[in-house]
Amino acid sequence: MKIVMMTRWNIPCGVSLHAELIGREWVKMGHDLQVLAPAELEGYQCDVDEPYVKRCYTLRNKPGHFFDPEAFLKRDCDIFVVQNLEILPMEDLFKVYPFIRERARTVFVVHEGKPPKDSIFYEFDWDAVVCFDERYKRFLKDIYSDDKIKVIPYPCHPVMHGDKVEARRKLGLPLDKKIIFNYGIGIYRHLHLLPILQRINEDYPLIFLTLTHIQDWYNLFEAVKGRYPFIELRRGDIPIGELYTYLHASDALLVHKDSAEAIVVPSTAYLCLGSGCPILAYNTNFFETFDKEVIKYSGLAEAIVKIFEDRESVRDTVRIAEQYARQNSSHEIAKRFIELFVSLAETTRHGAAA
Repeated sequence: MKIVMMTRWNIPCGVSLHAELIGREWVKMGHDLQVLAPAELEGYQCDVDEPYVKRCYTLRNKPGHFFDPEAFLKRDCDIFVVQNLEILPMEDLFKVYPFIRERARTVFVVHEGKPPKDSIFYEFDWDAVVCFDERYKRFLKDIYSDDKIKVIPYPCHPVMHGDKVEARRKLGLPLDKKIIFNYGIGIYRHLHLLPILQRINEDYPLIFLTLTHIQDWYNLFEAVKGRYPFIELRRGDIPIGELYTYLHASDALLVHKDSAEAIVVPSTAYLCLGSGCPILAYNTNFFETFDKEVIKYSGLAEAIVKIFEDRESVRDTVRIAEQYARQNSSHEIAKRFIELFVSLAETTRHGAAA
């Protein structure tokens, strides 16, 4: 099957992660994938692009705007997938969209957490609209017909076990301390938790392993490291393979995000559930669809002590998380998309025959 997907790619965000997890599985399955991705002006790509990726436009309302219509008009495909329409150059896409519709079935993957305000968003006619859970479906029913809306969960990275001792030696980390890990573009959200970690450190010697490619956040943690010497600060991008080494080395992954006004999903959790490292998640709407797959906390100290003492409930969480990651692995979710694509293609053929 020939699939073209318009999406962010190879950057640290939930849209890109979703696209990469299922897109790479489609390639493994033998499908012909072409990714039409934006030029990322921020300059923080995680990896070198694959040969099937073409960067041919900028995101909406970004400086240096450009859009290459030929990249869309000259690509033959069976299925045209759009991820997170609201952030894309909708006006430019809408101009070429009728020509795309002439030769392909179109699928919109919704990352928007509430109805967008821009009217052009509602001008696109899709063959199918995919959302991650019933929360999205409730507001989408006011926009699209019920038969077009399909629920396909957000994919998980495949389960990948590792050895804690080997991982720590590889990363140059001590074997005799507990490790709380946090990483990425949102590490600044954890600054106010440092006094709590300091108190825990008195009874359970620990390292707060912090990794980011954002220079400002690196500088911020560097500035407070003198006050909180248990911080182990590292700088740079972190490809997924290396990320799992950090997870295998750690006793917990800390994810602290305040509630959002819109519907949200925690892409970090889906990426890390299959690592065997328990996830400490601040109890907000980011994690409202999870039950026992993560350790939700309102009081951080109590949750950390539970992990450090290796209680049975923590081991249960890790087992449940792994089971969830297997059931919703990138391979399984990619297959569900292909099943949807096949059904759309068959509908087209039957319609033509009729």
